Amino acid sequence: MYLLSALLAILGGVTYHHFVKRIPASIHPIVSIVGIYVGVLVLSGLLLVLFPPAEGYRHHFRQITWVQFAVAVSVFLIELGFVLMYRAGWNLSTGNLVTGVFINLLLVGLGLFLLREKVSLINAIGIALSIIGVAMISYRP
Repeated sequence: MYLLSALLAILGGVTYHHFVKRIPASIHPIVSIVGIYVGVLVLSGLLLVLFPPAEGYRHHFRQITWVQFAVAVSVFLIELGFVLMYRAGWNLSTGNLVTGVFINLLLVGLGLFLLREKVSLINAIGIALSIIGVAMISYRP
């Protein structure tokens, strides 16, 4: 499951960016996102019917908290950000890479200060190389 889950996330990420880049500029970005979430709702509903939880639906739906709403807001911001980025002319090959490096740098900071995680010397070198890489990718002569 460890590797399979990563492969699933990679497949989802690649197809996500491919199709978000193809959203017509003529459709309002929020309407497009609503359409995306209708599709997500239908797929999630089908999967819940095909793979019902052993403890029953009520047991799991009672565990929904503010965290799911916070994730929903976060996902919405990601969706809107990428739709607008690609409309503004970002390339498929670099847009996600640049944002991904900055996201990961911010997550390192959160991990260090909020979760008291440690960064090794090799991690710090990797972080520095990532920053250099973003500068090189973003450079326009």
